[in-house]
Amino acid sequence: MKNCQGVMSSECREIARNSKSKLLRSEVETLSHCTDTTWLLPCNKRKRREDYTCLYDRISELPDDILVTVLSRLTIKEAARTSILSSRWRYLWKWFNGCLNFDNPLTMGDYNWTLGLGSQPLDVERHKFVSWVNQVLRSLQCHSLEGLRICFDVASNGDIHNWINFAVEKKVQKLDLDFSRVQDFSWPVAEYTFSPHLDSYSSFSSLTALSLNTVAVTGEALEHLLSCCHFLEVLTVIHSPCLTSLKVSGPSLRLKYLKLHLVLLQYVEIDAPNIISFEYSGSGIVFFRDVPNLTEVSFDRFFCTYIMNKLRQLSTILLQLHTLKLNLAFVSVPEAVPYDLPELCNLKHLEMEINLFDDDRLLPCAAFLRACPSLYKFTLKLFRVHPSSGTARTVKDHPYLSVCELSVRVVELVGFEGQRAETEFVMYLIEKAKLLEKIIIDPCIPKYLGTPKELLYRDSEEYHSARKHAIELGARFPLWDFVIP
Repeated sequence: MKNCQGVMSSECREIARNSKSKLLRSEVETLSHCTDTTWLLPCNKRKRREDYTCLYDRISELPDDILVTVLSRLTIKEAARTSILSSRWRYLWKWFNGCLNFDNPLTMGDYNWTLGLGSQPLDVERHKFVSWVNQVLRSLQCHSLEGLRICFDVASNGDIHNWINFAVEKKVQKLDLDFSRVQDFSWPVAEYTFSPHLDSYSSFSSLTALSLNTVAVTGEALEHLLSCCHFLEVLTVIHSPCLTSLKVSGPSLRLKYLKLHLVLLQYVEIDAPNIISFEYSGSGIVFFRDVPNLTEVSFDRFFCTYIMNKLRQLSTILLQLHTLKLNLAFVSVPEAVPYDLPELCNLKHLEMEINLFDDDRLLPCAAFLRACPSLYKFTLKLFRVHPSSGTARTVKDHPYLSVCELSVRVVELVGFEGQRAETEFVMYLIEKAKLLEKIIIDPCIPKYLGTPKELLYRDSEEYHSARKHAIELGARFPLWDFVIP
């Protein structure tokens, strides 16, 4: 046997031993998910036999369609690197038909904060990014494409037009266009306008998922697109100032997941029998028509103000929910909420976000907990503008909420600091929730979760101080399972 630079993983080696006539679909799946690609490296005659052992390369003998299937499970960069293996692999990557993900970190998100770079290299990196995308798209020869994701701050509408035309030509199934601007720069936000030619939307008939961020699109255009895309199941629209009204309806509509973050939206009507999940951030009124399968909703604070005053009118929708997420930060909650709230008999997961500048901000949480007899998990995200004054009425002082029993089994508090109101609320839950199994207390600021700032904050003195308070609280109740990250 020859010597080589790498060793094939046991998983890949087993597949390589099989002849191509006996290769099963399951084996291709295993191979395509294998992260050990060192078996692809060429042999190095200078290595000694005692270093590594190279098996006979049966992988390269597989049919092209199988190899392309494997390559399409990689990223486009990883797939392109295989072109150096041998002449057999040189052009295979050009038939890549998986998900193309062009996310330029140098032009997206917290640019200065994350990378510590100035603004001068931004234009240079933007130009490099556009050139790279164009070069890849020109090279690909596949007939269809699973997905195309481009995260980029708008600089050239001409290039974006070409990218979308490429998606149409390749019958892309998942299209994600994120043209939001760099947060640390103050120049006006430039928006790309989605094709104004409505007839062209019929070309997107293969779409199953569409996400538009900082893309100018009208309600008329979206409604026409929904009527043309009979397989569309996921629709996300974020920041489109020209979108003021929207009607989501259609006899053949397959839409299951709808996410709208539109501050200027004034009116939304949803008549979609297959819709399962709806996430909404905006001040416009939402009218629910035929939504029998809707079980998950998430409402931001603008619409939550409307909800808190229309609980009885929305009871039909609330009663069918399994998951409810409410952002009540800076929302004025009427005192009648505990009495007006209908029994949410099907709710299994409740998530609420509040700003704890007064102790009575926890009253709506207790009211919703009381109204959920089948609740399994309650997640509370705490946000502060300044410490609690400690002068408002607490949950234990409320005549209606202090005498109830709760059914919740798992409680998660995110953003815990150890303030008196937080501690008393945990004690209230322990006393009233007889079936309580676990209490998760995470001192991390909610908005930092999943971002680069999370790791930095978890190393801060503020975090460790709050974590110490959480540990001390857990020690007071040894019979309960406290989980503290």
